[in-house]
Amino acid sequence: MHKESIVLAVTMAVAGSAWAASPSAAPLQVGQQVRGEITSADAINYRDGTRSRLYEIRLAPDQGVQFRVDGPLRAHLSLHDEDRLLQSSNDRGDTGTSMSVRVPRAGRYLLAVSGRDTSSYGPYTLNVSPLQLYEGGPVRAGGSITDWSERSRQIPLEIEREGMYAIRMGSDEFDTVLSLDGQGVSLRNDDAEGTNSLITAHLSPGTYTLTAAGYGDTMSGQYTLSVEERALPAGVGPARDGVLTAGETVTALYQGQPATYTLQVPARRLVTIDMRSSDLDSMLALEGEGVALSDDDSGEGVDARIVSVLEPGSYSVRTSSFNDGGGIFTLDARFDDVPDNVGGGSLQIGRSHEAVLMPGVTDRYTVQVRRGGRHLIEMGSTEVDSYVRILRDGVEIGSDDDSGGGLDARLEQTLEPGTYTIEAESAIGGQSGRYRISINRS
Repeated sequence: MHKESIVLAVTMAVAGSAWAASPSAAPLQVGQQVRGEITSADAINYRDGTRSRLYEIRLAPDQGVQFRVDGPLRAHLSLHDEDRLLQSSNDRGDTGTSMSVRVPRAGRYLLAVSGRDTSSYGPYTLNVSPLQLYEGGPVRAGGSITDWSERSRQIPLEIEREGMYAIRMGSDEFDTVLSLDGQGVSLRNDDAEGTNSLITAHLSPGTYTLTAAGYGDTMSGQYTLSVEERALPAGVGPARDGVLTAGETVTALYQGQPATYTLQVPARRLVTIDMRSSDLDSMLALEGEGVALSDDDSGEGVDARIVSVLEPGSYSVRTSSFNDGGGIFTLDARFDDVPDNVGGGSLQIGRSHEAVLMPGVTDRYTVQVRRGGRHLIEMGSTEVDSYVRILRDGVEIGSDDDSGGGLDARLEQTLEPGTYTIEAESAIGGQSGRYRISINRS
């Protein structure tokens, strides 16, 4: 059989047809390292135009093997079991490609090393390593396991002494999700470190359950799980309700339970609130004086940040985590003078107002409606993508983005007599610029 026919057979196997063994497939063994190169002279995969080299390997039932390709070649790996594609690599990184498998039966398998696309050529080194698979039993501080699974797995965790622990789950082959439950603790994390998971928690002695899973219940491949005891910084304890003072930093341990801090704003100020953490995906919520704001990722990375012009009064700042992970965070607030021409304040029906929107800021206007009926709210700008909403008693009753033509906002709403809040902002985070806003009876 010609090499081109072999690759075509492999391609057909991807589609569900059978492949036939061929002497053109080089023999391969577990523990072996081989070097090769994909060139334009190699057999073409007629499904997508990539080039491939084939290897034949014999494996025992339930045997775990990791294939890894390093070198200049941007590689793709696939393993075929007679009439079907058993597994292929996810190709998530630009350096190195790995694929781990646990074969269902004893027999002969065909490994294809291919370029990721029609322009992928170059030398490579292929390593075939045995997998040391988890065989059950608890994991403890200082310990780690390596496993391969196609479904979520529950692993007992034994904690012998009270302390701070960092539990990591990592994989090069799928997006990990890690959960921790027991002793009154329930935490979950998805993407604390790229697509890998990290839970940092203060744990008491006892038995816990770790659940190793994949995002969207998609899990197929090798992963590692480790438990490390960490020192808790001096003076840092579990997050509890308290007071947030401008210019001071709160450092606390999030354990899956939100904490609320009271913030007093003495005069109209531009307020910036930051929640930062290297352990969890921070979330903030701000409420008070008719204001209701929340944020997930407006800070650096997955840190949370709220920036707003606030009127004098008492506000609550709620800290939590987007994915229920645990870990240490810092929280601080900064007060600045409100720049000239920044929007907000009162807005009169029938009068247009011009202002400057600051990056990441939502301008709030108070409107007194004395005579009920249809009202038209418009926000226009040549510099920002206008977005407007109207609230009563903190509850949104209407919003609009682009109904005013172009990127302008236009909202028509029936209003009863009373006090309303109109919020003006950019539909695209971080924009700033001049805008005009008005409310008129229609």
